[in-house]
Amino acid sequence: MNRLPPLLFGCFLIIGGCQQATTDQQISALKLESSTLETRQLQSRRFETNNEKNILAACAGVLQDLGFNLDESSAKTGLLIASKNRNAVESGQVAGQLILAALVAAMGAQADPVWEQDQKIRISVVTTPIQKDSIIVRATFQRIIWNTKDQLSRIEPINDPTIYREFFDKLAQSVFLEAHDI
Repeated sequence: MNRLPPLLFGCFLIIGGCQQATTDQQISALKLESSTLETRQLQSRRFETNNEKNILAACAGVLQDLGFNLDESSAKTGLLIASKNRNAVESGQVAGQLILAALVAAMGAQADPVWEQDQKIRISVVTTPIQKDSIIVRATFQRIIWNTKDQLSRIEPINDPTIYREFFDKLAQSVFLEAHDI
């Protein structure tokens, strides 16, 4: 009986598993979901000014006031990236892990409880002039979380309207004060 070597058989499985996406799949992948517009509206504000440099300076000031450190900036491309480190420990998660470890230990096995420990909150701000006297400011927040073993636990967007409202309210005040030299 003639058998295929395992490596060759594995290659056939991999190649056979590769399938071309249908036209419908390709089209649906390019369609925006209904929540996309809501998210973009949450993340964006229009400012009636043509001074992108002042908008970026106001954004940097607001971020620093909110406890962020500027990581990257490019006035030429209208980009700011900032971050701040925070504790990510949640007592419920720790308690759950410790209870689970105690149950496992009671059954005679060894447990190694792990929970989320540290997080970095990041924000990227992009400015886009849209007319001769208007600039769109788009901010996106995200959390990067590490566990007690210093392993990346998760990365997730932050879509809390309160956070965006606070940022844009402070930015609007700052832009107003700068425009009136106050």
